[in-house]
Amino acid sequence: MLACINDSHPLFVPGSFRNAPPSVQTPAMGKPSRSLGSNVAPTHSSINTLDATKIFVRDFLNRLPYTSPNYPANPELRREVTDVIASWNVGVDSQYIEGLTETSCAIAESAYAHTSYEHQRVVAIYTACLTYADDLGHRNLEALGQFVRRFTRGEAQLHPALDCLTKLLGTLHEFCPRISADAIITSTIDSVTAMYIEVVSQGDVISLFATRYPYYLRLKTGVAPAYVHLNFTKSWGDAIGTYYLQIIPEMELVTIGFNDILSFYKEELAGETDNYIHMRANAEQKPAVAILRELVEENLDSWYRIKQLAAVQSGLVDICVGYLMGYVEFHFKARRYRLHEVMG
Repeated sequence: MLACINDSHPLFVPGSFRNAPPSVQTPAMGKPSRSLGSNVAPTHSSINTLDATKIFVRDFLNRLPYTSPNYPANPELRREVTDVIASWNVGVDSQYIEGLTETSCAIAESAYAHTSYEHQRVVAIYTACLTYADDLGHRNLEALGQFVRRFTRGEAQLHPALDCLTKLLGTLHEFCPRISADAIITSTIDSVTAMYIEVVSQGDVISLFATRYPYYLRLKTGVAPAYVHLNFTKSWGDAIGTYYLQIIPEMELVTIGFNDILSFYKEELAGETDNYIHMRANAEQKPAVAILRELVEENLDSWYRIKQLAAVQSGLVDICVGYLMGYVEFHFKARRYRLHEVMG
């Protein structure tokens, strides 16, 4: 979720709400079924890329299976987050603030409905800070580049949004288990560095030997570790020990993977190629839609492993299902992903 925040920059333009389609039920803990799209050749001689994309995305959603949690919007959360963003006093207009607020709150409400209002407030403000920070690469690159040095020295940041982020990071141990809070802080530092890298490395040609680089950069810019660890509240985590950490790698993969799959259609319509799927396709010398098909299988396999791992510990299945179904719901609510067109 800057897997969601950076697909690239999907959180800046929240869309109107839309009800998601009903799911096609399969056994909840079962191995994912064979892909309906696996018979579509990656060269797509008979159908074009957009049609193939629709097939793969529909197949992905059916095989999860996805059922909309249909979480309501919270006006009080929006008021609080709006006040925080306005307090930065950075000269952005009311429409920008409204859009950033809606996006940040929608993420918190949809994916973290299993947490308290106070916890969702932390997630929403965290998202607002990072979304704005991502935009700083095109407005104030030096503020982004100096974030880590100033953070480690305890110095004031060069932008109010980054000061707000620093202050928020200092409160995380009140909301999350120690290990998770530490991991969120580490992931945040990595993500801001990666945002800087994205800007200064624009135009770089990815070597054919650097096949793991696209995922390396995507994991960091997507802030997946932080958003995964934000699922685990202090009261829950302190009571259950460290077993839940074994699920983190798979959760990180699907956090960025679900977004890459669900955003690919709108990116293809816009002719965007500066995304993970195209970067990986170039590195692996494959058509982009073939990478999409592989991503569907990789993410469904990870989702299967997540459910198996989670079943061992009380409450963990509910957390994982709530997070990921809410995450998918966010994409349906944000009309910019154009999933209503994908689902027909």
